[in-house]
Amino acid sequence: MSQAKNNIIKQSQLYWSDQLEAHSNQFDSAYFNKDEAINISQYVFCDGNLLPKRWESFSSPLFCIVEIGFERAINFINTAQQFINFNKHYPDVTLQRLHYISFEQYPLSIEALTNVLQQFPQFANVIKPLIEQYPMKLIGCHRLSFNNGQILLDLWFGDTNQQLNNINKCHGGIADAWFINKLYLSKDSTKAHQTFFDNLSKHSKRQATLSALTATSLVRKSLIQSGFNIKIDKGYQQEGEILLGEMNRIPANQESSTSLHQSHTHIKDVAIIGGGISALCTALSLAKRGNKVTIYTKDNHLGTGASGNLQGALYPLLNQQHDELGQLFANAYLYALNFYKEIDHQYPFAHEFNGVIQLAYDQSSTKKLQKIHDAKLPEQLLHWITPKVTNELAGVSIDHSALFYPTGGWLSPREVITSLHKKLNEFSNITIHYQHQIKTFSEQPSLDGQRSRLIKWMLQAEVTNTLNSNTELKEYTHNALVIAAGFDTLTFSQCRAVPLSAARGQVSHIKTNSALSPLKRTLCHEGYLTPDIKGEHCMGATFKRHDQDIEYRESEQTDNHQKLKKCIANKPWVDSITVNDQAHIGVRCTTRDHFPYVGSLTDYNQLKQDYELTSSSDENIKALPGVYLLTGLGSRGLCSAPLLAELLASEINNESLPIDKNIYKKMQIPRQWINYIRKNKPLKD
Repeated sequence: MSQAKNNIIKQSQLYWSDQLEAHSNQFDSAYFNKDEAINISQYVFCDGNLLPKRWESFSSPLFCIVEIGFERAINFINTAQQFINFNKHYPDVTLQRLHYISFEQYPLSIEALTNVLQQFPQFANVIKPLIEQYPMKLIGCHRLSFNNGQILLDLWFGDTNQQLNNINKCHGGIADAWFINKLYLSKDSTKAHQTFFDNLSKHSKRQATLSALTATSLVRKSLIQSGFNIKIDKGYQQEGEILLGEMNRIPANQESSTSLHQSHTHIKDVAIIGGGISALCTALSLAKRGNKVTIYTKDNHLGTGASGNLQGALYPLLNQQHDELGQLFANAYLYALNFYKEIDHQYPFAHEFNGVIQLAYDQSSTKKLQKIHDAKLPEQLLHWITPKVTNELAGVSIDHSALFYPTGGWLSPREVITSLHKKLNEFSNITIHYQHQIKTFSEQPSLDGQRSRLIKWMLQAEVTNTLNSNTELKEYTHNALVIAAGFDTLTFSQCRAVPLSAARGQVSHIKTNSALSPLKRTLCHEGYLTPDIKGEHCMGATFKRHDQDIEYRESEQTDNHQKLKKCIANKPWVDSITVNDQAHIGVRCTTRDHFPYVGSLTDYNQLKQDYELTSSSDENIKALPGVYLLTGLGSRGLCSAPLLAELLASEINNESLPIDKNIYKKMQIPRQWINYIRKNKPLKD
């Protein structure tokens, strides 16, 4: 049975009075009075948490607000605008970025939110990007970016208590301030109620403040029990009561911190190995946080591998259950759309986000796609179309039913690489070293032979001279290292046992013709076919497991055409295609369970040693401090790379992660080794 029904988000529906005030069908009261909404937000939440006065002397570059009840975004737009103004007036203070995390159980539709916010034109510079990025009603975390990453908004959709429990807490807590705007506490579950307030304590920093519109005795007592000093104050214009609080004890999860955890705050200098889209996205996310970033690529230009395709399809990998895998790719897809649109706005690249048609071309594919459709995901994400509609949307005769992804499409990875490179050139804290093949990396010992608080890694690079092709060895030192090198990850001894597989892919470039040129949208079947770009279409792609050869193969050109003929049979426009010898060959890096590998690199030698000594334990697995992986993205790297890069940059900088902790656990490096240990299987040497 499908589990997707447990992940369906219920939206709050608004109706409007003659006085243009919004009411919600979820609550028996006026949703807000537009004339007083900003004043109440300012009085209760900003002033209640002593903002922006606290910002002037704040000792960290990032301030984090966690809100319960996003509702109509009034608190966010008011706070974000104040932070923008603050940053303009105090450009030299330590605080430079705002992280706003908000939970909403009954999110408004984009239409309803737009109607609400259009009444506040004074906040247009915040509202416009909010509406442009506002997510579909999909469960989990949706990260939105404002002012070139200066402000981040994480919107968590779904049951508030459950989602608050699923947040990835960083070392030392998350929240500097709490906005308790709307509580959806179950009256029937004392345990769920207590879990909610326990989470408030767990996710608070030591000096976290709190303001709450809900001033019931139950909420007040629960907050006090959770470690907050609480006082009751008069509400706006002396109406009603509000609660103001401050954390008065060290949360249990912060009582002890290891030197490894403390070292997170000192990571400033990061090396990235790789020159593809995932590496560049990671560099951009890190640079926006002020990290010093150095990219090492073995080639003389960026994007020579699988990221160098002429065209690639952009749409999510979904399933009937909408489980962790489906949620990962659905939410990553929404993030990727916003990411690419933002890059294109500044540095345009070839793309068309006018829809992807995934064909039900036989009984097996129809059954598979029907299951995805049964997940009841938002129609803005995907919906079923008839053969007639398929033909109309495609612009050519196909005569198959299909799943249609209205916001998907194609983009040119080659041009995306160029645009990303231009974007990276805006940052003075990014350096790119070409023709630098990193051969080894090792921990740099301290003078006393002990592991210092701040780890440093020494990279040994084989550097090719562009003038005479001679090579020499050079050494570079960095605080942290990100390996985003695809299948080349396995060349490093510390990564030798990571369960990655190679999959060769050859994409055919074919000339357009009068029969083929009417194709308007990307088609996916056993392979894919794109509309033309400068008179060429991409038809692909082969998938040769455990094959790393990148030489051109004529047989695979034929294979690509035959797959198209098989899936769309007896159509003159398909038969009109002339296959030539133009192609792009790349090696995809894949994983067995389709989850990429993201996060701290496990100290495999230590794991193997511990396992051989104990024969059973998989507890307290150690990582190599400051070394991270981003690999195994497979054929959906265009979809997942932007979010995974942002996730990794958040982890490196000890921030709350934009993803459910259960999903993140699925991407951890030692997951396969843990399975081996639990089954008493030997680990690879």
